[in-house]
Amino acid sequence: MSGWIIGIISVLFGVGILVLLFHIVSRAARRTADEWRRENMGAEVIFFVNGANCAAFPGEKVRLRGNGLLVLTPEALHFKLWAPTKSIRIPLRNIIAADIVRKFAGRWGRLPMLHIVFRTEIGETLETAWTVAGAKNWVEEIRRLKG
Repeated sequence: MSGWIIGIISVLFGVGILVLLFHIVSRAARRTADEWRRENMGAEVIFFVNGANCAAFPGEKVRLRGNGLLVLTPEALHFKLWAPTKSIRIPLRNIIAADIVRKFAGRWGRLPMLHIVFRTEIGETLETAWTVAGAKNWVEEIRRLKG
């Protein structure tokens, strides 16, 4: 076979792999959103982003890191990973601070990051950050809801 045929086959194989990966990721995102809607039927949604990247929960009790669904309701901030299926619900009354950072837990965000400091139900103080478009709007709305 000539070199150009091998090149074309290689490119087509690479494109096929990318299409397959895109399909897997979009299916996981859609499944996660559908699950959240079923679990929270009738909830008023203020902001909803399917693709927020959680930098980390640097505590020992909660370990979440990766892409998932981030939802703000009048009562809580919800995050549900695409895979593995893990989630956290942070009641707004437990949020101590909301601000914007560019770096959290040693990771730089490609966008400004929504940074949250909150108290768990057992009184432990934790913090996390999500890379999300419009992080400033999220901060302003969380502060407004907290009054």
